[in-house]
Amino acid sequence: MRKTLLASVLAVSALATSAHAGLVNFSYTQSDSATGSGSIAPFTFMGHNFTATPLSATVFNPNPGSTPVGFVGSIDAFSGNSNEPNESVGLLFSGTVTAMSDDGFLIDIPLRFVAKQTQAPDSNDYTWSIPFGDSVVNGVDTIMTANPRMAIYFSRDNVIDAIETPDTFQRYTQLNTQAFGAGQNSYTNTDTTTTAIKDATDPTGAPAGVDAAGRDLAIYFGWRDAGALTSGTILVDDFTVGGLLNTDEATLRVIPEPSSALLALTGSILLLRRRRR
Repeated sequence: MRKTLLASVLAVSALATSAHAGLVNFSYTQSDSATGSGSIAPFTFMGHNFTATPLSATVFNPNPGSTPVGFVGSIDAFSGNSNEPNESVGLLFSGTVTAMSDDGFLIDIPLRFVAKQTQAPDSNDYTWSIPFGDSVVNGVDTIMTANPRMAIYFSRDNVIDAIETPDTFQRYTQLNTQAFGAGQNSYTNTDTTTTAIKDATDPTGAPAGVDAAGRDLAIYFGWRDAGALTSGTILVDDFTVGGLLNTDEATLRVIPEPSSALLALTGSILLLRRRRR
C-alpha cells in the first residue's frame, strides 16, 4: 500500500509542476458581529474532486460600543480614499485553508486576492451585498446633511501618511440616492450599482500601482466622504461577499498514512483496554 501511495505522490508532483493554479469560488455572510459562515465551493483539480471547505472570518468593527445587538458594525467617520484611518467595517481572512478530495488528496488555498481574471464576456471577480442604515427600535436614528459616498475597499492602505500607497488596496465608490433622514433608513450597497467590473487589479487607464492583487483577503465597507452626521451612526446590518481564490497547485498531496509508531501506540492502547476488562 505504501508503495502505491508513493507512486501516486510522484505522479502528482510531476503533473503539478506544469499545471496552472486552479481558480475556486468562495462565499461568506456575516449576519451580526459574532455570527458568520462561509465556504469555498466544491471544485475539481488534477482529476480530484474536492468537497466544500468551511471558511471563517474576523470582523473589524471601528465602533463596537455603538453597535446594537444583531448588527455587524457601526460607522461614524470618513474612511477617505484608501481607508487609512481604519474607520470601515471589515471582514478579514488570512492564512491558508486546506481542501480535501473525495479520493484522499489535500490541497492548500491561500486566502489572498487574485489578479484580474478576464472572462468572455467579462464579469466580476468579487461581489458583495451589504444592507446598512439605522435602527430606530434600538435608539439609533441616523440623520445626515447630504448624500454620503459609501465605498468598498479590497484590502486597505495601512501606511498612515495621507498618501495612497501603491499596491495596497482597490476601491469602488457608490453614491446613495438620498441622505439619511429622520426615522428608519435602510439601503443596500451591491456590486450592481455601478457598471465597472469589480476585481482586485486596477482597470485600464487608472493610476498604476494601486491594487490589492496578492494581498490578504480583507474586504471593508465604509463611508468614503460627503455629508455629515448630525445624529446616530451608519449601522451595517449584514455583510455578504464572494469571489475568486487560487489553489496552490504545488501543495497537492495524498493524505498521509498513519505512521508505524502511531499504529503501534493505537494497538497498545486497545490491548491495555482489553486486559483491564
